[in-house]
Amino acid sequence: MKNSTQLAVCSIITSLTVVLMFLGGATFILAYAVPIIVSLFMIMLKTTFSSSAAWITYVSSSALALILSADRECSMIYVAIFGYYPIIAGAFNRIKPKFLSLIIKLIYFNSAYALCQIILFYVFGVPFIEEENFVVILIALIIMMNILFVIYDRLVKLSFILYKNKFEKRIKHLFK
Repeated sequence: MKNSTQLAVCSIITSLTVVLMFLGGATFILAYAVPIIVSLFMIMLKTTFSSSAAWITYVSSSALALILSADRECSMIYVAIFGYYPIIAGAFNRIKPKFLSLIIKLIYFNSAYALCQIILFYVFGVPFIEEENFVVILIALIIMMNILFVIYDRLVKLSFILYKNKFEKRIKHLFK
């Protein structure tokens, strides 16, 4: 496949990612949904082209999203957690037994989410939780985010399988 084709597709995915990041500021739920959705583009890039194409697209879309997007939380969630996860998911999935793999994935996610929230609070000044029942809300948030990540991990795994079996030949045929 030509390098110019790869560059064009990576550029289109980068611009589409940045445009969709603007939607993250529309409502609170989109701040989490949009980074998850746009991270799935990395599956196509990694499978069709290479991991390096996916990494370049991730880095460029992350930088542009942080600079241009009004919703810092949406951008940081993409940068710190979901944006590059499809690129590194294969390394986590090769860990045996599966229970150990799940534990390592959850440690990764909780560390990345904590780092994301620390950066949001101390660098960007985005408040975390300003409620009276801080501890109860924090525990509920942590549980819900871990459930979300487990579902997301399954989504990434199934998306790789779906892409390989149904779409990869068609996409590669388009880029000939």
